[in-house]
Amino acid sequence: MDKIKEERRAVDDEKLLRSFFSEARQPIADNGFTERVMSALPERAAALGLSDTLRLHRWSLWLNIMTVVGVVGLLIYLGFFTRSWIFMQGLVARIVMGVLSYDYDGLLVHAMLFLHRLPEMMPTATQLVALFLTALILMPLIVQRLVKQW
Repeated sequence: MDKIKEERRAVDDEKLLRSFFSEARQPIADNGFTERVMSALPERAAALGLSDTLRLHRWSLWLNIMTVVGVVGLLIYLGFFTRSWIFMQGLVARIVMGVLSYDYDGLLVHAMLFLHRLPEMMPTATQLVALFLTALILMPLIVQRLVKQW
């Protein structure tokens, strides 16, 4: 959700910048300098060599494809996928066996023992009164110290 808000904020910021710079744009007289420079530059397609660019794109595509095929072939040769499949089968089998062989009666016994011992673990009335009075005494001191620090 935060990522969407950040993206919307970035788009709004970009629109705000564009509107500001479009309103604040001032033409500067250069006595035809820009036109002379642009006319002296060779055409972009001729300068780049459009056929060379396409050939480079094709080479890049084929090299990427061959790299992926080579890596997948290497992983198959090393048995990565087979070992991963065997590991996943063993993991699923262990999880299923753990769920099927779980001792639910033992869990019930432990829960009943916990509930039986719970009153012993609870604080006594005297301890609760002592905790309440301690909190009552310390709270104004803590608030006073916080007010002094600010």
